[in-house]
Amino acid sequence: MLIMRKITKLMSTLFLGITVAVAFTPVAHAETPVNGGSVVYLSSKIPSLNPLHSAYEVGLVTSQIFASPVRMDENNEIAPYLAESWEISSDGKTYTFHLAKNATFHDGTPVTSADLAFSFDIVLKYHRFGKQMFGPIEGYEFPDANTLVVKLSKAHGPLLLAATTPRQLPVMPKHIYGDAEEFMKQDAHKDPVGSGPFVIGDRKTDEYITIVKNENHFVEGLPYLDSIIYQNVADKTAKRIGLRKNQFQLARTDSVMRFSDIKEFSKIEHLALAPYEGIAGGAIVLEFNNRKEPLNNKLVRQAIAYAVNRSTLSNVLHGGYTIPSRSPFPATNVFFNDKLQGYAFDVDKANSLLDEAGYARKSDGMRFELNLIFIAQPFMPDFNTMPAEYVAASLKKIGIKVKLEPLQGFAGWAERSAAWDFDMSINWPGDKTDPAIGISRLYVCENIKKQAYTNTSGYCDAQVDEIFAMAAEESDIQKRTSLYAEVQDILLEEMPMLWMFDTPSLFFRHKDLFFPAYGTAENWDVMYWKTEQK
Repeated sequence: MLIMRKITKLMSTLFLGITVAVAFTPVAHAETPVNGGSVVYLSSKIPSLNPLHSAYEVGLVTSQIFASPVRMDENNEIAPYLAESWEISSDGKTYTFHLAKNATFHDGTPVTSADLAFSFDIVLKYHRFGKQMFGPIEGYEFPDANTLVVKLSKAHGPLLLAATTPRQLPVMPKHIYGDAEEFMKQDAHKDPVGSGPFVIGDRKTDEYITIVKNENHFVEGLPYLDSIIYQNVADKTAKRIGLRKNQFQLARTDSVMRFSDIKEFSKIEHLALAPYEGIAGGAIVLEFNNRKEPLNNKLVRQAIAYAVNRSTLSNVLHGGYTIPSRSPFPATNVFFNDKLQGYAFDVDKANSLLDEAGYARKSDGMRFELNLIFIAQPFMPDFNTMPAEYVAASLKKIGIKVKLEPLQGFAGWAERSAAWDFDMSINWPGDKTDPAIGISRLYVCENIKKQAYTNTSGYCDAQVDEIFAMAAEESDIQKRTSLYAEVQDILLEEMPMLWMFDTPSLFFRHKDLFFPAYGTAENWDVMYWKTEQK
């Protein structure tokens, strides 16, 4: 089964007791990597170089500038990186990290245990998921400059997974970032200093950012490339022409085209489609405002779930490039219960549930009206406009009139979401690898906040809270699996939101470019050309 295969891969790195690891080494490839060369990535605007900035494209850059303590390898297993080894105590409350002795920041200063502790504290205070990732940390011990002992108030299963990406735990130089009061507003973000495989090179505001090879990287032989250029192109036509003409060697498909265009671009001789194969994921959900009638009635929420044919959305409208959601957990998640199938498409069942809930059809055939907010075109219509229109058409068949309310850009949608000013909302939450970080935030009572991507649905259940809390504190992966299976069953019954389809990360790459689609798909230090480029 899918879940057992993924769990087996992680068992060696998440069990309690001593975990032995060795220094990170690049994976062996069938072909010999060509050292050198450059890649142009088709990017959107990069508004900041703050490693804790939430924008996706910012993370693609800062994940190359900064290093994390550990990382996901080509087998989607936790592997050493800045920490060449680590131990976890038998009670799960002490983590000891041993940092690579040859690791230095880009200014030549050694990376020390004090820097790692400083980074934990900064992330805890300023990262939007800081509490979920590292909340139980209560102190540190410093046996030497390269060893950090992290003390927890209670066992915390997500800690090591949360430390696998610089998006979540960038190790930052205390001597640079520790001098200012407000981390998020520091001038140091303009020219960030990390210990990652690349350093900031030439750039022009709003047009491009170039990163160049760190010649003193602590991993011998990496990075393979000399440079990566993040080229910001806003015009859709220019994006498509540039991809055809090989002006860009790497691009996310959703930034360039609709799903319906992928087959056409797949015919271009120099291009190859590279699907993401890691363990993190996300889904487009139809979020219900559980505070409002009639959506505060579970039968109504269930009826809507039966009325929306998720398979048609994924397999027909998306051409098979998305996956019908079957659970509150994306199918890629380590703790996804592969036995679950979600709600079947059943219009008769939907009508029956609405009748049972007391919402009979009126003379015009409608039962009631709901509004639906979503981000308007041109922003990713396959994930926003298309599913919104499909939901409206589907619910009309069971007597629910849907008023579509497209909102301009993310900011417009986030404002309405944060104000709880909606009946239904098209939302796109990611799981952030571990459910205690990216999934529980959507359902636990304490995270009901007036902030996008929190529990804006207003769903609150004491049993669900208790299970998520127990799972977060449980370090035994089999016990965590059982707990998360239980909470998936409860949420499917309660249906606080409808999980419509799992969202893929699809990239077009040059056919001669090796692209690491595993892990977090951000290990670009191991990206390389398979042949010499003219």
